[in-house]
Amino acid sequence: EEIPGKASRGEEVYASLDCVICHTVSGKGGIVGPVLDEIGARRSAAHIRDALVEPEVFTPDGYLQLRAVTKDGLALTGMRVNEDGFSIQFRDFSEELHSFWKDELDVLEKQWQRSPMASYEGRLTSEQMDDLVAYLVSLKGST
Repeated sequence: EEIPGKASRGEEVYASLDCVICHTVSGKGGIVGPVLDEIGARRSAAHIRDALVEPEVFTPDGYLQLRAVTKDGLALTGMRVNEDGFSIQFRDFSEELHSFWKDELDVLEKQWQRSPMASYEGRLTSEQMDDLVAYLVSLKGST
């Protein structure tokens, strides 16, 4: 696959966008978004580009964003970690883990196909987008 752009410059773009707040590469970064160590081995350049432009279309299987409001009015948004018929656990976007009995909540809104990641369409030059895609495609894991 011919990839325009330079991975070395793309790594700089990645760092400048604070992607590390949510995503992990080589053990460094946040845990809210998917780990990207092997993204280049699992996804094509076209898929990665599309996901940067329309992140909500490409949310990973099993990812579920939640909005919860407790009976005392505390509103939280985050990513579901675990759920059963009586309780739910989720991690907010500052990586704090929350656990509630469902009867403690006034609102439990399951936001399927929602992503906290904003689209990069129009936020990056075409060269920056090419470089970022080249960098992400270069992440093939330790094989």
